[in-house]
Amino acid sequence: LHPSNCLGMLLLSDAHQCTKLSELSWGMCLSNFPAICKTEDFLQLPKDMVVQLLSHEELETEDERLVYEAALNWINYDLEKRHCHLPELLRTVRLALLPAIFLMENVSTEELINAQPKSKELVDEAIRCKLKILQNDGVVNSPCARPRKTSHALFLLGGQTF
Repeated sequence: LHPSNCLGMLLLSDAHQCTKLSELSWGMCLSNFPAICKTEDFLQLPKDMVVQLLSHEELETEDERLVYEAALNWINYDLEKRHCHLPELLRTVRLALLPAIFLMENVSTEELINAQPKSKELVDEAIRCKLKILQNDGVVNSPCARPRKTSHALFLLGGQTF
């Protein structure tokens, strides 16, 4: 099992009900998302699997832009058939965690998003959440602002001894 074949193994294991291989493949997909989202296999995944992957709490990505771009790339791979899935895929992206400049200059101006009212509404909500975060204006409970779990952690313990 390797990042280059984990998506294929995941599909194969699901088709043959190999739960152990499926679990291992799924873990490999989550932990190697930056590599797998650029593959042809990713672009050919069924919609439900893309949604499940992109929305997963344990998806390892240091930059939510990668998730956004993966979602758009998947849509654009077969735009005619997939454009209707854009709102559902945008819900999987933590839009309010995108850098403010990227959110305003790239996401809010994306033609595909602006062509669909539901997608535009999601982006507008993310912008409101981002402003609230930047202004330190209370707690933001929106799913688009909730950070993903991460496997990378820094634990500091300090104090003073007498």
